[in-house]
Amino acid sequence: MTSALSTPAVLHIDRSVCGTVVTNDADAMISAYRDGLDLQVVCDMPLPASLADAWEKPALSGLRMVVLGADVEDVSTHWIRVIEVPGIANPAPMCQGGWLALEVLVQDVYALGRRLVKSHFTVLGEPRPLSLSDAIVAMQVAGPAGETLYLTEVRAPVPPFRLPAPATHTAERLFIPVLSCPERDTSLRFYEALNGNTGLRFETRVSALNRALKLDPEKQRPVGTLQLAGASLIELDQVPEHDVAHPVLAGLPAGLAMVSFTARRNVPLPPGARWNRTENDSTVLSLFQGPSGEWVELQAD
Repeated sequence: MTSALSTPAVLHIDRSVCGTVVTNDADAMISAYRDGLDLQVVCDMPLPASLADAWEKPALSGLRMVVLGADVEDVSTHWIRVIEVPGIANPAPMCQGGWLALEVLVQDVYALGRRLVKSHFTVLGEPRPLSLSDAIVAMQVAGPAGETLYLTEVRAPVPPFRLPAPATHTAERLFIPVLSCPERDTSLRFYEALNGNTGLRFETRVSALNRALKLDPEKQRPVGTLQLAGASLIELDQVPEHDVAHPVLAGLPAGLAMVSFTARRNVPLPPGARWNRTENDSTVLSLFQGPSGEWVELQAD
């Protein structure tokens, strides 16, 4: 929840859009997010061959794909996509490398804290103000596919940080994807080059993560943040305790497998990555792996 201030006028990545969760039970995800976070089903369909081809992952074509969002009519609130792969094992929360969590803007985190005690989610950390400011209150939960959510209420501006306006839906949008990486500086340099700005490096405790790893909750670890063009950031946590996530299909792991961003076409793609058009030419995509094995999707019109 911290950002570097020395950012140029134009950055390559506009904002984080959604996380993609690979699971063995899409219905369990629908029930959890509908009942616990008031999300709605935006689409429930076979994954289009054109999308699988644009990702260069034809093996995913035809798998059940579900998109969930706070408002069906507002695409910016469609923040979680589910791909169902029957028979796979879901990972334990916060116990594998790559994408660690989705930090989501919520309307009332204390009300969610009470509500989610009896839900399909597991509470990992109760709501509490961040040390940065009492205007930001957050809690952590695990979902049915082993994915982790940081549910964060922004109550007021916290200058000089660029944060989104307070949410008007129960769980409104993704604004900080969190990455587990073996070495912070290597991963942060990768995203700095991709986005065209410099991040912030510091040390802090990540209590829910430390508890999941059976470590002292107060243990400090290296963390980095990178401001994107909008009111969105990337957080990178150094977690050498994690192993690389094991792929279950087409290189994707179970659990939180991919994070998607909107981006400009002039983004400096890493070696081997390229833009691919979907069949109707409406969207241009690039899918590639970062240095921690995480999958990154960029979307450009």
